[in-house]
Amino acid sequence: LSTRIDRRRGILKRALLYGLVLVAVLYIVTPFVYMVTTSFMEQREAGKAHWIPRHPTLKNYRAYVAPDPEIRDVGYATARDFFPSVVNSLIIAAVVTAFNLVLGSFAAYGIARIQTRGGFYMLLFYLGSRSIPGVAIMIPMYILMQKVGLLDTKLAVILAHISFTLPFTIWLLKGCFQTVPADIEHAAWMDGCGRLNGLLRVFLPCAFPGIVAAGIFCFVFSWGEFLFTLLFTTTMHSKTVTVVASEFVGELAMRFPLVAAGGVLSALLPLVLAFIFQRFIIRGIGGAVTG
Repeated sequence: LSTRIDRRRGILKRALLYGLVLVAVLYIVTPFVYMVTTSFMEQREAGKAHWIPRHPTLKNYRAYVAPDPEIRDVGYATARDFFPSVVNSLIIAAVVTAFNLVLGSFAAYGIARIQTRGGFYMLLFYLGSRSIPGVAIMIPMYILMQKVGLLDTKLAVILAHISFTLPFTIWLLKGCFQTVPADIEHAAWMDGCGRLNGLLRVFLPCAFPGIVAAGIFCFVFSWGEFLFTLLFTTTMHSKTVTVVASEFVGELAMRFPLVAAGGVLSALLPLVLAFIFQRFIIRGIGGAVTG
């Protein structure tokens, strides 16, 4: 009897768990699915409450890929700036990711492997700085960038993104580095590798999943960040895809299918990266938690 009751409880727990997972998946996926279907609709059809386009069209995507210079509408004029903004986003996100991985790897290695006083409190300081709301430091950072002449430059956006992503990168890599056995380093030292040579040739390859997970996090954060990018940029010299996407809203009208197509195009790269490196992301985050 007790075995039968335990079995029923197990079935109920699994059913409840699967139900919660299904609700979470629907909550996350439903807006994206609606955005994809809306991107194939005409403007007059987008205002109606239905999901499946009655007359599918690629007109909204052609506005980005092959824009017509004769069209002066608000949405289509903004669409012509979309791919230059994608290039800016790629440059900024790539530089932010590279700096995070280099600086974060050395900092996390020092905290994880070199026993020093205050190493734990230093990590808490890094994480504490990450908890400060962006709105609280928005005006001071703007004044600082203005005084050093970095407004409307990619460097201003890069510095702002690094200041927010580096603490989390250090924490993530520190946990991953602690899962690497110390015997591997000792064996490398006995074979003649110095600490720096052993770090680069032996240690970091062993922590590759964590490094990939940290890199994907930094890239996706920088790609999707909006507040500081909007604050520091004014021209297409430095505007990113998130800022350009916000400019689709006109004073009198908003072309929802055109905005939806831009959202699909801007979300493709992060989705592809997450799909390709999902195995490393799961292993890297798992290593950070257990570490």
